[in-house]
Amino acid sequence: GLTEAERELVAIDPGVASAEVSEIVICNWGGAAIEAFQKAYGEPFTKKSGLKVAIDGAGPTIGAIRAMVESGKVIWDTTDGGMIDSLTLGKGNLVEPIDYAIVDKTQVPEKFAGEFGICNYVFANVLAYDAEATKGVVPTAWTDFFDQEKFPGKRTMCKWIQGQLEFVLADGVAPADLYPLDVDRAFKKLKPMLKDIIFWEGGAQSQQLLREGEVVMGNIWHTRANLLNKEAPDKFKWTWEQNILSASAWSVPKGNPAGKKVFEFINSSLDPAGQIVLLQLMGNGPSNPKTLEMMTPADAAVNPTTKENAVSQISLDPAFYAANETELQNKFLDFIAS
Repeated sequence: GLTEAERELVAIDPGVASAEVSEIVICNWGGAAIEAFQKAYGEPFTKKSGLKVAIDGAGPTIGAIRAMVESGKVIWDTTDGGMIDSLTLGKGNLVEPIDYAIVDKTQVPEKFAGEFGICNYVFANVLAYDAEATKGVVPTAWTDFFDQEKFPGKRTMCKWIQGQLEFVLADGVAPADLYPLDVDRAFKKLKPMLKDIIFWEGGAQSQQLLREGEVVMGNIWHTRANLLNKEAPDKFKWTWEQNILSASAWSVPKGNPAGKKVFEFINSSLDPAGQIVLLQLMGNGPSNPKTLEMMTPADAAVNPTTKENAVSQISLDPAFYAANETELQNKFLDFIAS
């Protein structure tokens, strides 16, 4: 680690610390994503730069990032949160602005290059299910999440708020009218179901719940549904109906150990060749449009932005979350515990 004086020097002249930097540490959501990110993003960058890439799968929650930055003990160089997280983190003064002198923002659509985050892939919340547990009956929409007669058994959803209330409201509220979210209406509808819902905290856990038969269906990331489907194609499936699209993004916590070097890694991760590898390994939808012409039909089938997968898609509203997320998250946790 650097002393305070060295840190100040580094802030003036990033060249000072570069001799010390031997690795970039990234934090993602763990499980299969550790190896997949290493293949797609880590290895190509190490080949190019000679710098090691270490991946921590602890889950880059806003609370964890805040705790690190406020204590001055930052161990992550970049975190794989969402575009929405980057706005919240930026507002809290917890992250560095993305250095677009180093990162080529023309590699992604304009809306994906934010002040405090740049999109590394897109993903969707989908209704995933265990086809053996549903005895061949196919859930086709979020309404089936609430149909205990047709589909008896436990459900799962995420304890982090993004993409959770949208699906609860999806069968009664037109997509154009979703925001601002009618929280009371969503809670009222969820309340009778609470005893049958197991809440997951990280992607690997959502897979585990289905794999171990603890739940019959749930709202999980399509990337994790895709991994389950690769394990057992006849057993684990999902529907794209009213899937909820999110943009993931790299953010850089203030005081990150590698300093400016991290932006070279971030820039490297926008390369279409690496993004197509991540799509093939996990199903993460590329943020670089150049990947579209590289996709096979099998790639396109698991990509959330492929035309036929996006027919009834709902997009998360970043502005709504940037303004309301902290308060809404606390409300949601209180509700879960009620």
